[in-house]
Amino acid sequence: MGKSILEIYNNISVQQYKTDMGFKALVEGVHENMFVIPEYQRKYRWSKMQVEELAASLIRGLPIPPIYTYRNEKGQLEILDGQQRVMSLYFYYIGKFFKNEKMSVFDYQEIDVDSAGNFVAALEQKYDIVPAGFYIQIGDDQCDISYKNLPIQLRRKVDYSTISVVEIKISDQNKKDEILHKIFANLNNGGKQLSNQELRNGIYPCAFNRAINKINKNNRKWRALWGTISDDGKDVEMLYRFSALKTYVTYSRTGYRIEEYRNSTKDMIDRFAEESFSLNNKEIKTYIDSIEAFVSALHISKKYFSKTTLLEGLYVVFEKRHIQCEITDEICEEILSKNFFRQSTSGGTISMTNMNKRWKGIYGVLSEYDE
Repeated sequence: MGKSILEIYNNISVQQYKTDMGFKALVEGVHENMFVIPEYQRKYRWSKMQVEELAASLIRGLPIPPIYTYRNEKGQLEILDGQQRVMSLYFYYIGKFFKNEKMSVFDYQEIDVDSAGNFVAALEQKYDIVPAGFYIQIGDDQCDISYKNLPIQLRRKVDYSTISVVEIKISDQNKKDEILHKIFANLNNGGKQLSNQELRNGIYPCAFNRAINKINKNNRKWRALWGTISDDGKDVEMLYRFSALKTYVTYSRTGYRIEEYRNSTKDMIDRFAEESFSLNNKEIKTYIDSIEAFVSALHISKKYFSKTTLLEGLYVVFEKRHIQCEITDEICEEILSKNFFRQSTSGGTISMTNMNKRWKGIYGVLSEYDE
C-alpha cells in the first residue's frame, strides 16, 4: 500500500512564516548583508522613476507586496521574490542611485559585500553610484520625497511602515533545491514577467549553468561579437541553444533530426535546461569545449553574428559534421545569397523541414572550405 497523504505531506511540507518588518529594519538588514540575492535571481534593473513611485507608495501608506525569503546556512535571508523592490527601497534609503540612469543595472553576484563591509560600499566598488534626490509630481509641483529630507515626523512614520517578509521553511532538506526552484517559478508566473532565460537560471541553477555563465562573461571573442552582457539573458540563452542542439540533433544519410522536437525552440531549450542538472563535470566540459571551438572559428562581423538562424545553422554543421574551417563574412554572405537559405527562412524558420534544408545547404557551402 502506498504512503498516506499525511505521510507525503509531512515529508515535503513547506511552511510559511510571515513577519511584519519596519522599512528601516528591512533596509538596514540589506546594508548589513542580512538579506542576500541568490545566484539564480535576475539582475536589478529598475529605473529611478520606478524607485520614486515605490517610495511614494511607502510614504502614502499604500501596501507593499510581501517579500519571500529562505534562510540559508549562514542565517541570511535569500530573497526568492521581491529583490527589485527591496533593492529599490535600499537606494531610496541611502539617497544614492546610478550616475547614468540608463545604466541602472547591477548583478548581485559581481559585488562582494563581506569584504567591502556593507552593501553600499560594495556597490560603489563596482558601479558608479552617486548621491541622488527622489521626487514625485503632485499637480504642477515637483515634490522632494528624498528620505533624508522628509520632515522628522513623516520620516518616523516611514521608518515604522511595515513590509511583510515571508520566510519559507522546508521540512525535507534533501529536496530543498527542487522545492525552492518550484517556488521561484510559481512566484514569477505573474507581474512583470522574467525572460525565458531568467526563469531557467532561477529554476535550474547548477554546475552547467555556472559554467555557461562563466563563458558568457569571460570568453573575449564571444563578448566582442555579442556586445554588452544582456540584461535579460539572451546571450546565455544562445549558449543554451547551442548546447541543446548538440544534445538532440543527430545526422544520418536521410538528413538531420531533433529528438522529440515539436516545432518549439523554447521547449527544446527548457528540456535541455532540466536535463543539464544531472551533467557531471566531464560531460559539462564537452559542451564548453564545443562552444569555445565554434566561437574560435568565427571570423565574422556583428552583421552576420546577429542573424540567429544563420548562427544556429553554422553551429549545427560545425558540431555534427566536424567542419574544420574559419567562418568568414564572405562565407556567410554566400550562404545568405543561396536559394536554399531564402526558401527555408521565408516561412516558419523552426520547422524541421526548413531546418533540414537550411543545414544541408550550409554544409554544402562550408564543405568547400573545409581543411
